[in-house]
Amino acid sequence: MNPSTGPGRGASLRGARAMALATAALWLCGAMLPPAAAAPEAQRPIKLGAVSALSGPHAFPESSQAAKAYLDAVNATGGIRGRRIEFISLDEGTSPATAAAAASRLVNDPEVVALAGSSGLLDCAVNADRYAAGGLMSLQGASVSPVCFTASHVVPLNNGPYIGLASAVLFARQTLRSGRLCAAVMDLPGMVDGFRRALGQLAKVKAIEVPQLQVLAPEQDPTELLRAMKVQACDTVIFTGHEAAVLRWSEVAQALGTRGMTSIYLTPAYTDRVARALATHDGAVYVMAEFEPWKSRSLPSQDWRRLMQEARLPLSSLSQGGYVAAQMLVRALRQVEGPITRETVTRALQQMPPSSHPLLGMPFEIGHRRAHNPNRAALPLKLQQGNWYIATPAWIEVPELLAP
Repeated sequence: MNPSTGPGRGASLRGARAMALATAALWLCGAMLPPAAAAPEAQRPIKLGAVSALSGPHAFPESSQAAKAYLDAVNATGGIRGRRIEFISLDEGTSPATAAAAASRLVNDPEVVALAGSSGLLDCAVNADRYAAGGLMSLQGASVSPVCFTASHVVPLNNGPYIGLASAVLFARQTLRSGRLCAAVMDLPGMVDGFRRALGQLAKVKAIEVPQLQVLAPEQDPTELLRAMKVQACDTVIFTGHEAAVLRWSEVAQALGTRGMTSIYLTPAYTDRVARALATHDGAVYVMAEFEPWKSRSLPSQDWRRLMQEARLPLSSLSQGGYVAAQMLVRALRQVEGPITRETVTRALQQMPPSSHPLLGMPFEIGHRRAHNPNRAALPLKLQQGNWYIATPAWIEVPELLAP
């Protein structure tokens, strides 16, 4: 047998050939892979968070739940550059300590790049400085505390109660031509001063007469206050309460016989439940919607409504706020070139040009401001036969009232 073609020689050649192929394959794979430092990032999820009132007597979790529903839909279509979004939704609880602990968990995690859909009573007051120090932007679905509207790293997507009250006053004065306008606000922590400041600024900027505020404690019977308004012959009354408070307020008003008195409520009253309960109410009833009416037949509204129904979430301004907050943050994430970090996401949000959104009444912009209230447009709706209808074709835009 020729030794050059013997079994030993053939096996040697086959082994050498296999080793060469393996070496070439390893080299090729190495050339095609991104740098070692980038490979783990491409596989890690993009972390977003929220701190909201998920429990307790004043819980309103719909905003963060709506944000999660939208982010889940983004994940279902491939995420951001193939990376899944991990959403960490935390409860602010019922104490400042709990709210601080929730925010600290997110701020101290360097992989959390931004927050979306937060909504609570304590979060801003307790954590606004913490977010600023950590360079963490929070696009909130429903902001309440005045601090939310005066903080550098908190961006409310809703009007908020202060702009809401101001828009109701403008509507009452300029459209309804109210001559004896009265207003009552809920005495929740820190809010009364915010209401007074907003009205003071509105009177100065618009040169109009604003009503003197009357205050109602959360558990207070509104009978005496409504009786006093009846004696004052108020032709229009603005009430800033949440849904349950509005239902109690209107029931007492009916019992007192406030016939002919026009009622204006803020966006928390813009629900089917309120519409059904007040269907036979004496006097005109209006609400100030902060977003495109949720019964709108526009394609964007249909997409939002479908997503909320699939997630079994209520159709309300709260869920609209969380949805829009998450959507605007995803827009920013998709504009980031290079690594997606807290710094690059913050920069993308700040550099985003004024952007129209079909659910908003004005272009959305963050910029490099020290305070934010980008959604200052409200659309009045009127209750007719148990349904809400657009009362005026034009949005009412309010100037920035709380910015320092």
